[in-house]
Amino acid sequence: MNEMNRDQLKELSQPFFLKAEKKESNTLILLVHGFGASCTETLPLAEFLVREGYDCYGILLSGHGSSSKDLDKIKWTDWLNDIKDAYDKYSKKYDKIIIGGVSLGGALSLYFGSLFHVDGIFTINAFYEFKPLHKIITPLLAIFKKHIPRSEQRITWYIKHNLFSYSYDSTYGAYQILKFHKKLHKNIKKISVPVLLTQSQTDQTVKPKNAEKIYKKLQCKKKLVKIPQGDHILTVDENRELAFKEIIAFIRNIN
Repeated sequence: MNEMNRDQLKELSQPFFLKAEKKESNTLILLVHGFGASCTETLPLAEFLVREGYDCYGILLSGHGSSSKDLDKIKWTDWLNDIKDAYDKYSKKYDKIIIGGVSLGGALSLYFGSLFHVDGIFTINAFYEFKPLHKIITPLLAIFKKHIPRSEQRITWYIKHNLFSYSYDSTYGAYQILKFHKKLHKNIKKISVPVLLTQSQTDQTVKPKNAEKIYKKLQCKKKLVKIPQGDHILTVDENRELAFKEIIAFIRNIN
């Protein structure tokens, strides 16, 4: 895919519904992007899955796909409601619902699966826990709704890989993740459906120990796949095929 301009990427950042190629699908895959990101993050995975015969819906979380300032206006429960809205819209139309996501989207998928019936959950570099220092400073910065710039190198990487992602991190939005994490940590043992965890071992945003902690907490059928190389946003990284193969095998096993 050729490099797109920001207006083109913003158009792609919105929710999407893709039908399976060649055959009708009785399974819907709900896809959830990460913090400060958009549906451009999950679209490459969806395009892969529809070729494999599955319908996909890309959820856009509240406060995303627009301006980072919009993250100053939301609560973490809005993200849960975004997923629930999609679930309610499609769950009666399909025999099976599988949910998965990247980073925060992976963590939200786990939490959603602890509350509502899904047939399987998969995560890509799930964001399960803040670093100790960030747990302290994030609530303080959130009071003033500070926005922290991401590095120029990272922003350039987003553009190169056709991602509509914010150039700034909202500390108020990050504080909502911190509050959400408390709920997730309490509920994770309630998950009863199969879970696939994929984790890049060279992820510089979410350290691999996040996946290991999730794996230890889960009391359901589970699998942790360690991807030797890959960026945090593994769905657009050159190593994504390794994760995609594991995900499609996981989905087929459920079906």
